[in-house]
Amino acid sequence: MQLAPARPSLRVVAPWPLTGGVICAALMAAVAWAVLSGGWVSSGGGAVVVAVAAAVEGALLAQARVPRIVTLVLAPVLALAAIVPTTLGAMPYDGVSSAGHVVGRYLAALLGGLGASSDWPFIVGLCAVLWLCGYWLAWMALREFRGVLAVLPLYAVLAINVLNTKSPNNVALPEAIAVCLSLVVVAGAHLDALQARWTRQRVPPLPGMRTRFAVSVAAAAVLLTVAALLIPPFSTADISSRFFPGGGGGTTGQGAGRLSGAGAIQFAGATVPGGALVSQPHQVLAYTVNTNAPVYLRVINDTQFLAGNWFPDEGSGTLQNIGFGGLHFKGGNLPRDRSLADGGVGAGEVAVQANIVLQPGATGQTSYAVFAGEPNAVDRSGIAFGLIDTSRPGSLLTVDSLQMDIGISTGTQVRTTALIPTASAGQLRQAGTKYPPFLLEYTNFQRDDTGGADVITRLAKEWTAGTTNAYDAASAIESHLRNPRFFAYTLAPPTVPDGEWPIVYFLTVSHAGYCQYFASSMGAMLRSLGIPTRLVSGYGPGVTQSQTGGRHGVRQQVVTTSDAHTWVEAYFPGYGWIPFEPTPPSSAGNYVPFARGTAAAAVAPPTTTAPATPGPSFKLGFGEAPPAGGGATPKGATGPSPLTVLGAIAGAVLLLVLGYGMWLLGPRSPRGAWRRLETLGIARGMPRRPGETHREYANRVAAAVPRVASALRELASLMGRYEFSPEGVDGVAAHRALTLWRRILAAAPRSILASGRRVSPV
Repeated sequence: MQLAPARPSLRVVAPWPLTGGVICAALMAAVAWAVLSGGWVSSGGGAVVVAVAAAVEGALLAQARVPRIVTLVLAPVLALAAIVPTTLGAMPYDGVSSAGHVVGRYLAALLGGLGASSDWPFIVGLCAVLWLCGYWLAWMALREFRGVLAVLPLYAVLAINVLNTKSPNNVALPEAIAVCLSLVVVAGAHLDALQARWTRQRVPPLPGMRTRFAVSVAAAAVLLTVAALLIPPFSTADISSRFFPGGGGGTTGQGAGRLSGAGAIQFAGATVPGGALVSQPHQVLAYTVNTNAPVYLRVINDTQFLAGNWFPDEGSGTLQNIGFGGLHFKGGNLPRDRSLADGGVGAGEVAVQANIVLQPGATGQTSYAVFAGEPNAVDRSGIAFGLIDTSRPGSLLTVDSLQMDIGISTGTQVRTTALIPTASAGQLRQAGTKYPPFLLEYTNFQRDDTGGADVITRLAKEWTAGTTNAYDAASAIESHLRNPRFFAYTLAPPTVPDGEWPIVYFLTVSHAGYCQYFASSMGAMLRSLGIPTRLVSGYGPGVTQSQTGGRHGVRQQVVTTSDAHTWVEAYFPGYGWIPFEPTPPSSAGNYVPFARGTAAAAVAPPTTTAPATPGPSFKLGFGEAPPAGGGATPKGATGPSPLTVLGAIAGAVLLLVLGYGMWLLGPRSPRGAWRRLETLGIARGMPRRPGETHREYANRVAAAVPRVASALRELASLMGRYEFSPEGVDGVAAHRALTLWRRILAAAPRSILASGRRVSPV
């Protein structure tokens, strides 16, 4: 018996367009998951959406069989359609809202965001890289049938991620899933290439071969991935540190780690102890205050503890009636609860006024206000973020940060008023532990399988043995960390082994680090003892410089990037948040323990310095009620706004419509044209019945579309020859089938897709 030769076709259509597209999308989701699990950014779920959208866009174009040049031209448009709606709502406002300025910020973030120290440009840069990888993956695997080339960029991303992350245990599972799916993509593309070659050579494939091949590949991929996870490593040496000096995930300044080694000290909104730092000081602000005592400058509170790191609140609290949000205000006293019974502020606090002159970048990419203590008032409008009692939504229990409506340019002046606690050590010892309910949010002490939390708890109990109150316990931990016999300040801490919390290695082995190590360690120890704790990111006092043109005796403090600092605050009932300084003195700053009692804020008489930039007036003290403000709003930097969500949905719908339209227009064979005809029939409510021949189905559709009846019958005849004739169809006949399809498609909007008239099945 002689087998009939296979039919030639003009172009080979991928046999697995839907399955392959789904697998590519799943692979990109796993890659994005792995990168986000590496801890490069505190929030970046939009990266997963962008990665999946890129794979879907590439798959639709591959299935539509559009020319390569069209795919290349559409790439920037499709990339922006996926990235901009996902990240626009999180763009920090810098005071300029013109379209040109926004475009410039996006271009800078797309091209250099991965090297930025702040979250938003980093997320945009990450989205750009993931989009390119997803677009390339789907096109190369589903259209070019080059599986190895398709996954190479993904392997580069996964390798960089696992070599640099400080939490390899967190990325193990998503990276394993990504590798497993990549093997399936490579195998599927390889089989497509083989079938394309067989079709050109008229070699018929065996029935069921693709199913058997898919099962074998999936089983092999799963077994290889499981084996890689279970087989122990051949060496425990930290190979990555040899390629990336400064430790996994190094730090860029005093904030979250980025893809770099040693970074320059600068402000950042998260406390993530990392690799080596270098001091490259340049001025970021200057200020005067109406007190003779040195003050620290607060920018943002880090309240979320995760694997030894601290991050700003993102609304993930679990307490009933307590949530995180923001309140709009027009300037003046902040919309915060000042009732001592509620616990947001403490008794005996003194108001300290500061006149601050800011430079660009002083507070990162976001225009935060700077306070010389607990935020109380500011002469700029903006949004104050913190905890809100949802049963009383008009005011904040805490003010964790304040985002101004203006951008920070050279010489931006801001007047703020802050509250400094004046409780004595004796009063704090007698404060007790009757905390307001919302303070439970500040005792969360997350544990994981590394055992880091257990080590910290054990050390905290050892260091505080014999103490009988929270203040003495905190003071004991502070003194131990500041003792030069036990710990040393350094900008080049040793590399932390994989799978270990940096602060655990600092406390038990290296005993050397910078302010993030000291503050993170003390904060974690206090939380392990059940003491409400938060970290504060901002600046130390800076250096004194004579002020020209002001009242005699008023001094101006100059602050540089190298003054960026992190310290600890613990809560004491009745007295509010009390600061502690666990970082010892060093060349980076003469950090000394905070004074207690009235010495903490020796307030001077009001100064006669020149007024700051005009703004709404406000009074010092607590007597004034908070100005009327809007309701609670989500923090723009941590979650998408409703407009962003609608934009993302609209963008997704537009992409689907565009992809569907391109698919309808782009058949490359009689089979492709017939498949699209059946799809339109389903949309019209006329699906092809089981066992129905091509001619029978064409006649039934022709009854509904008489004007293209001849085209439908001729296409059915060509399709029969294409599928059942040993000779198939030649190039002329194939081109005729595509011409017929275009005639049918032109009539579709008025007939097949019409919803007002249906034809009963015949």
